[in-house]
Amino acid sequence: MSSAASDVETGTVHAPIGAKAADDVSPMAVAHRAKRQEAAALLAVWSALVLTEGTVRFVLSSPAGDLFPDNRPSSMAPPFLAFIAALMECVFGLTGIFVGVGGAFFDLHSRAVTVAFLVSQTVMSWFVFVVYVFLLPSYNARFLTAPIMQFDSIGASRAFLTMGILTSAAMCLALQGGQFTFGMRLLGHQGPPGKTSETHTARAAGRGLFWNGNMVFAGLSTAVAGVLLLANGAGAGRVAAGLFAAPPHVGVFPLMTLLTGLSMVATGLMGMAATGSSALLRPFLVVTVANYVLMYMNFTVVQVGAIRPSGPPEAAAFHSGLVLLTVLIGPYFAMAAHKARAEAAASRIEA
Repeated sequence: MSSAASDVETGTVHAPIGAKAADDVSPMAVAHRAKRQEAAALLAVWSALVLTEGTVRFVLSSPAGDLFPDNRPSSMAPPFLAFIAALMECVFGLTGIFVGVGGAFFDLHSRAVTVAFLVSQTVMSWFVFVVYVFLLPSYNARFLTAPIMQFDSIGASRAFLTMGILTSAAMCLALQGGQFTFGMRLLGHQGPPGKTSETHTARAAGRGLFWNGNMVFAGLSTAVAGVLLLANGAGAGRVAAGLFAAPPHVGVFPLMTLLTGLSMVATGLMGMAATGSSALLRPFLVVTVANYVLMYMNFTVVQVGAIRPSGPPEAAAFHSGLVLLTVLIGPYFAMAAHKARAEAAASRIEA
């Protein structure tokens, strides 16, 4: 009996030669693969900057020093906390690079590996976030014994330090939260084309609102920091006290801090509107470029560079990456929401 007759009798159906290849080059498969590679590439970018921040923090934690001093004063944070948090940040920065680069450049994908990365990143990033954004700065504010810089009272000094904590929280959220977000997008696009991909596309509008809202929050705390400096006699020019420091607000020009904060608020609000209106998208992107340049100058080269005799180099290293990611993530999801609306409209026309 011939093999063809046997197949008919047993009900076996063979796919035509080349059918799998045709599936792989279908428009849906091509679009799905492109989104997967994009998510992996963005995960790699975010992870590289996480690793950079973690490396600088690790060196600053003095790992070769005494991490458990015997007579540590209560006003001093335990040194081992900074060391452990910095080491953790290096770990999930490095693993994020492996997952992102493997997927983006070598087409190596494993949902199990991505899930393992996301679980470990969630645990470690929250520890890092709490230690570096809240715990260590809070020690400085809690145990103040005298006003700092040009402030007249400890209360005003603490208010200024609090604005630094809030701005740092927004920027670090864009860094570590952004890494997790793109890890989740990669995980979704590692599944089959269709429902999972569509789900992540549908969430783009909500993410656009959230991340542009994060820019508004960072801008508000930055503007308030500028107002506090100006209201306490800093003046519109260079501060007389030498410098002000409530990271990421480190510099010498209070008025520039205020103007940068207002620019961030305006850009974030416009981004929230552009997330729901495609007509505003192009103007929003133009405004974003201007806002990025101003933020970059304020948080790095102008403010830190003007400190005499020299500014802390780690501040410029930290802030340049944080500024980029804080600015970039909102427009990315505003554009993703625009693409989702365009795809939905095209589907309705085809139907």
